[in-house]
Amino acid sequence: MIVILKLLFSLPLLIIHLLGCFLGMMMYFFDAKFRERVSKNIKEAKIVSGKIETKNLIVKNSMHIGMALMETFTIWFASSTKIKKLVKKTINWDLIEQQKSKGRGIIFLTPHMGSFEITAQYYGIDHPIKVMFKPSKREWINNLMFYGRNKNHVSPVNIEMSGMKKILKSLKNGEAVGILPDQVPPEGHGAWSKFFNQRVYSMTLIEKLHKLTQAPIIFALGRRKKIGAGFEIELFSYEDEVTVQSIDQFIEKIVRTAPEQYLWNYRRYKLPKS
Repeated sequence: MIVILKLLFSLPLLIIHLLGCFLGMMMYFFDAKFRERVSKNIKEAKIVSGKIETKNLIVKNSMHIGMALMETFTIWFASSTKIKKLVKKTINWDLIEQQKSKGRGIIFLTPHMGSFEITAQYYGIDHPIKVMFKPSKREWINNLMFYGRNKNHVSPVNIEMSGMKKILKSLKNGEAVGILPDQVPPEGHGAWSKFFNQRVYSMTLIEKLHKLTQAPIIFALGRRKKIGAGFEIELFSYEDEVTVQSIDQFIEKIVRTAPEQYLWNYRRYKLPKS
């Protein structure tokens, strides 16, 4: 299976993105739940006004979601050389050097937007980073995810298996950790907040890690350029108070820079599991 996937996703990024656009439109036309969730979340976010603008954003977003799904495998199976070629530009990369020169660990926050897989892989070519993940119920997906992410200096960490201790140790040793901040945590591990006009349950983990280590927070966005043209990674320094509400507000700010690239199909507004 791995061999077949490697061959398929070694195709040029342009072809992968075109296939992703096709996949996204198929989901839009034939998956009612997908279409309803994307449409509902975009409409309630009120990022754009007017029926035509809203419909255009919904259609564009469906294609970007398809591209995100397809390009994930390309990134997982890519060599360091290919990863470097896929990243056409970095913005504010000096933020990393500023913090590393102080010998401090870094908490990277990467929302479900653009190519959130490429940010850690690009950083991990030269620097150690542990990326937290919540395991799937399907073992084959976990195996594939681990295979794709566990390379160079990137180490996937299962948060449900003593992951917190590994994350803390890495930060105290001056290394980086990567977290998807807009995941819905289990009940008792978060707090209620507001995200694009809707009530959401957000993780308190970031607040706890920052309080325990004083590690700086940097948001990382792997923004997709034109179809097949690669990515640019932009870093945002986070200087605000570290609370779930302020973090969610900052994510909103980033999403507004390219709303068509946010995964509006992601179940951000679901209730936490006990």
